Amino acid sequence: MPKLYPFDGVIQHYAWGGYTFLPELLQQSNEEHQPWAELWMGAHAKGPGRIRDSRQTLAEIIADEPKQMLGERVAARFADRLPFLFKVLDVREMLSIQVHPDKQAAEAGFAREEENGPPRDAPDRNYRDDNHKPELGVALTDFYLLHGFRSEAAITQTLNEVPGWEELIPILEQHGVNGLYAHVMDAATDAIDRLLSPLVDSLADQDYTREEPRFWAKRAVEQYTQDGHHDRGIFSIFWFNLVKLTPGQGIFQDAGIPHAYLEGVCIELMANSDNVLRGGLTPKHIDVPELLDKTRFEAVTPTLLTAVGTDSDWAYFPTPAPDFKLWIARPQTNEQVSVDTTDGAAIMLLLRGELRGPVALHERARTVFVPAGQQFDLTAQTDSIVYMATVGDQK
Repeated sequence: MPKLYPFDGVIQHYAWGGYTFLPELLQQSNEEHQPWAELWMGAHAKGPGRIRDSRQTLAEIIADEPKQMLGERVAARFADRLPFLFKVLDVREMLSIQVHPDKQAAEAGFAREEENGPPRDAPDRNYRDDNHKPELGVALTDFYLLHGFRSEAAITQTLNEVPGWEELIPILEQHGVNGLYAHVMDAATDAIDRLLSPLVDSLADQDYTREEPRFWAKRAVEQYTQDGHHDRGIFSIFWFNLVKLTPGQGIFQDAGIPHAYLEGVCIELMANSDNVLRGGLTPKHIDVPELLDKTRFEAVTPTLLTAVGTDSDWAYFPTPAPDFKLWIARPQTNEQVSVDTTDGAAIMLLLRGELRGPVALHERARTVFVPAGQQFDLTAQTDSIVYMATVGDQK
């Protein structure tokens, strides 16, 4: 029998989270009406999974035997650490606009802050670890987000159409998108209020659809305007691509691509990191020079991903990330799904249905860590959907 490790993930109760999806997924009550924002399934120090019927965490069992748990090649490649963090997010209120550093920048930034401060848990800390954070999101409901800069022509159009923004046109013409963004990120609060107030006034008593930037600008005003001061992240709502994912569609956020999740529920798979540089729609710390240095300003055409079939029971979402790969299987009743971790460890998440074999996955036990070197079959007791996170392809 293979040695498998059913575990419980860790809930992060961030203020922007929803109230029902994750409690219902995990068959738990939420009588306190807390926001359940993220389910973490991994070995990150901030929230390592807890092994069922054991006092150990997933991080501890990996640290005890990294080569056996991860596989020798994976352990050597990623310094004895599980290289990915698997999540489910329920976004009720829009998240901060953010950029993630590449690996080289993360290592340099982390070393610099380790030497000079602030402490790792300080609110003005940029780099809490030395890793990059590419991310794949796959929608479980209709999911809205911002992703990358629009074309300069499209941004110019917003400067002509949004009341009060005409004065920004010469800045864009002379200094490009980079200069325009730097201008509003560096501007004093009174200048931001002056630029945004005509827009804010025009939003009052108007209704918009979620496919319009003004819908999210109005929501940002409701969520972040305080004492008459407006959040500079509102500019990004008009200058970034507004994307809608339908269930089953995914999108990849690479290093340097500015983005923000706006609403919906998604699976997220990322490198094992918590490094975030913020650019607005947040009361949290914004380091403008660091943000501008790490942001990619070229125009982006969003690429929506769907699962690619293989000759196995699994389909996968293609990304260039070396740290992770996301798979999905949809076995029907009495069908089998084969699991093979010859190339490295995996984490499985049952989204719907029930699977049985060497381990039972059902509504009260949805997650299992599968060490490297295991091969087994699971049989669907009813029509099921299961996701599996593995290490990315060898480079």
